[in-house]
This record gives sequence, structure tokens and C-alpha cells, in this order.
Amino acid sequence: RMQWFDPRLTWDPTEYGNMTKIWAWIGDGGVGGETSEIWTPDIELWNPGSGLSETLTDAHAIVNHNGLVYWTRPGHLRPTCKFEGLNKFPFDQL
Repeated sequence: RMQWFDPRLTWDPTEYGNMTKIWAWIGDGGVGGETSEIWTPDIELWNPGSGLSETLTDAHAIVNHNGLVYWTRPGHLRPTCKFEGLNKFPFDQL
């Protein structure tokens, strides 16, 4: 889940039929590139077992009239960890 503020996505609800939120598509795209309707922060896992586009599903973000964006992507992150030394915790010797 992520939340951020984008001042470019603000509007006066009274000018748009009292609409206070919209849903915007955010997708990683594919061969044609990114397919997002709005800007999204760059997210990258430093030690990925597989890419984010393979483990997280594309989804809509909720954009509020004050520019607050809420985005949640279902899925599981699969990081790799090559750390060894806690196999017999608490009896390890590092």
C-alpha cells in the first residue's frame, strides 16, 4: 500500500458534480511501455527473487480531490536473502 500527494491532481468538487474521488489505472505495461494514467513513485526491491511486475498485480489507485492518492497492489514480494549465520539461533556463532 502506498499513499502520496500530487498537487497536479486537485480539483474543486463543486465544479464536477460534487465528485470527490476518481479511480485511475496504474499498470506496468509490457512491450508498449508503462500504461499508467497518473504519475507513480518508482518502486524497486533491492534484492528481488523475481520482478515486481511478476509478483504484484496492476490495479487502480484512488485519487481524492485534494490530490491524495492511495494505491494498493495485491501480491507478494519475493526477496532473496543470502545471509547465513542464524541457522541455529540463538546458539549461532558468527
